[in-house]
Amino acid sequence: MADLVLRAASRHSSVARARAHSKRGPSERHAQRVLEQLVRRKTQRALTLALREQARPYIPPHSVDVAVDFRETPYYGQAIDPRHPQFVKTKEERGTHRAYRYVTLDLVHRGFRFTVAAHYLDHRGRLLHALRDVLHDAEKTGVQIGRLYLDREFYTYEVLSSLSAQGRTVIVPLRLGSRQRKKWEHGQRSYVTEHSLKDSKGRGPPLPLRIHVVVRYQAGKKFGKHGCQYLIYAVLGHLSLNARHAVPLRQTHELYRRRFGIESSDRIAHLALPRTCARSVAWRLLYLGVALMLENEWTILRLLYTSEGRQGPGGLTLREELLRFEDLLELLFFGASRVLGTGREAGNRKPPPLRLRRWGMVLQ
Repeated sequence: MADLVLRAASRHSSVARARAHSKRGPSERHAQRVLEQLVRRKTQRALTLALREQARPYIPPHSVDVAVDFRETPYYGQAIDPRHPQFVKTKEERGTHRAYRYVTLDLVHRGFRFTVAAHYLDHRGRLLHALRDVLHDAEKTGVQIGRLYLDREFYTYEVLSSLSAQGRTVIVPLRLGSRQRKKWEHGQRSYVTEHSLKDSKGRGPPLPLRIHVVVRYQAGKKFGKHGCQYLIYAVLGHLSLNARHAVPLRQTHELYRRRFGIESSDRIAHLALPRTCARSVAWRLLYLGVALMLENEWTILRLLYTSEGRQGPGGLTLREELLRFEDLLELLFFGASRVLGTGREAGNRKPPPLRLRRWGMVLQ
């Protein structure tokens, strides 16, 4: 069964198609029956333990930066339970506004991303709970969390007040309205200011935040835009040992830029995501775990077999052409094919219908 899933992942196809092209292995009906018996909690725990064991030997002994982001897989069907749908509503993408959503935590170290934790998120309102889960999993793995880069959706009073009480160092972009943009988007130099984030429910005192407004000039290289670009971040904790207003503002943007590679890694992992139209949360969570672990293994193999020592702050460089992610999937396909065999026949074994003869087709 595992070989069938890996073969489907290597070709970004379904388990049914992988079984149709295999000589050995469980039948398509048996494979579907096994996947339908998956339980969400057990699958989540198995995925957590698997990612933990895979990442533990490669965790740096010092504090590292981590990034928390969302991964979404589009969904086109109906809800299992209309009162409690298993998907969330998102902006329209690929012809649908429904998606299965997951929260992932990635190590961001020297240009590499390594997924340490992943959790299914059943609805948007449990951001703090999901954030605590992935942070707990990362610490259980042995990660010493330094700076924490969050998606702008985590800019809420509940999340930031909890992280502030824990003493975390956090960088998160603001969700701004037109009034706040007019307030902060001015001048041609970067600056630091203060802001008090109020609780919309009125349960707690205002949370003081340090706002970094980074001003960059757009020279028409991206989308043909010119003029000043304002990048506004909320900062908790200390970015350096300097005084509070002596923190280099450019460093804020450069640090947060390390997180942008997660979107690229998401696209890479999608190449190894088996296809399915199943509504089961556990079924889809298993497929996501397979894709994430394959991407992690690709990162490990690149570091071990395609890296070369270089002088400079990085200390090494990678020869990207030696091992592409497609090459790893090709090797995986060959390995699964040796176990399952390869079916070389296609089509229906039954004779063609006689109706085709009435249409003037010659049947032999």
